[in-house]
Amino acid sequence: MDSLVRALAGILGDDRVDVEGARVSAASHDESDMAPVQPRALVRPRHTEDVAAVVRACRDAGVPLTARGGGTSLEGSSVPSPGAIVVDLSGLSRVIEASVEERLAVVEAGVIFDRLNDRLRPTGLFFPPTPGGSADAATIGGMVATDAGGLFAVRYGGTRRWVRGLTVVTGDGQVLRTGSRLPKTSIGVDLTQVFVGSEGTLGIVTEVTLGLCPVPEARQRAAWTFDGLGTACACVADLLLAVPDLAAVEVVDRGTVDLVRTGADAAGAPEGDLLLIEVHGREAECASALVAARDIATSFGGRAVDGTTDPWDLRHRLTRAVRESAHPAGVVRTDAAIPLPRLAAFVAAAQQRAAARGRRLHVFGHAGLGILHFLAPLAGTGAWPADEARAWKVGLCVEAARQGGAVSGEHGVGLGNREAYLATAGAMLPYLRALKAVFDPAGILNPGKIL
Repeated sequence: MDSLVRALAGILGDDRVDVEGARVSAASHDESDMAPVQPRALVRPRHTEDVAAVVRACRDAGVPLTARGGGTSLEGSSVPSPGAIVVDLSGLSRVIEASVEERLAVVEAGVIFDRLNDRLRPTGLFFPPTPGGSADAATIGGMVATDAGGLFAVRYGGTRRWVRGLTVVTGDGQVLRTGSRLPKTSIGVDLTQVFVGSEGTLGIVTEVTLGLCPVPEARQRAAWTFDGLGTACACVADLLLAVPDLAAVEVVDRGTVDLVRTGADAAGAPEGDLLLIEVHGREAECASALVAARDIATSFGGRAVDGTTDPWDLRHRLTRAVRESAHPAGVVRTDAAIPLPRLAAFVAAAQQRAAARGRRLHVFGHAGLGILHFLAPLAGTGAWPADEARAWKVGLCVEAARQGGAVSGEHGVGLGNREAYLATAGAMLPYLRALKAVFDPAGILNPGKIL
């Protein structure tokens, strides 16, 4: 055991520091397809003060550290730097307070999204930004770190919108408390929002004050198939103009639908490029919204889905199905964000370029936000060579930014989007580096991510 690890054991106790075993192995990777990196050690703090003491010890030793929540990042945000200490925040798992009157909750960073909303259910309130297929593992701290959004961000926005205040440990071990309990203040620069989306590179979030929303009275869904994903995407802009109660607007390309239409599902599953919506509100509002949505979808050639298989169940299985089809090599993915008026043409161009190369490409995602996941499988029929897929990803993301979008809509920069991000950041880079130096002067917090 080296001197730093001994010092960390002295701070936290021997039982809170691991240098080998299953926990350490699990901390070497996340849900991305990035190569795992074995950490120097894993520590499991119980309080903010523990985190601050760990950060100060690593600062003094000049050793990097990476904060870890549920390990659900899809762009390598929580893959540790070589030789890093991993700070596992899962032990900070208390819901400290839930106030119905103020519509807020105060939670520790390791609280899991689903467990928070289970706890809130009797209050009639919920925390809306739903992180797709990882809601049972994603932590609130991780969602803050990446400004996670998910299926219902069309109506409710991303995590950023709901964060009122934070407790953060900076790179020199200082504990900051930002924001307030209020939904609106006007007191200068909002440091809370500086930390949201910073992926643990400016500070480690240990506690979050979240705004909450009343659970909608009704939730209704509908789905249509189209001949062409571009047509489905073109329909989205009209839906958003005419249907104010939309909570989710998703699209899935035909090839991905076919991949998931297997076994017992095949007979009743939809065929074609798929558009799904969900509306939230009062019963009458939802019913009216579905009528308006049906008329618009029909005008674009959409065919109502009325099979025996729930198309939303297919939607939730997409990422896993694509990854399984590319086993063991994995996939190269993007979550590029494109302005809605350019979405249909952008998708068509990406599909045409892949087809011209004889490559398989899976496209699906949150079309109501202009965020689409383009997945290039590295194994199986139509597989991409790894280097070609990575170069294609960078080009696609840079083009999305050039068109007024962004290289990432919801997964963050991490390792996977860093090259494209740096290629598009331009004049912002010196200011971002200066900000990093203010909050993390020793450069130990999650180095290699974003910058």
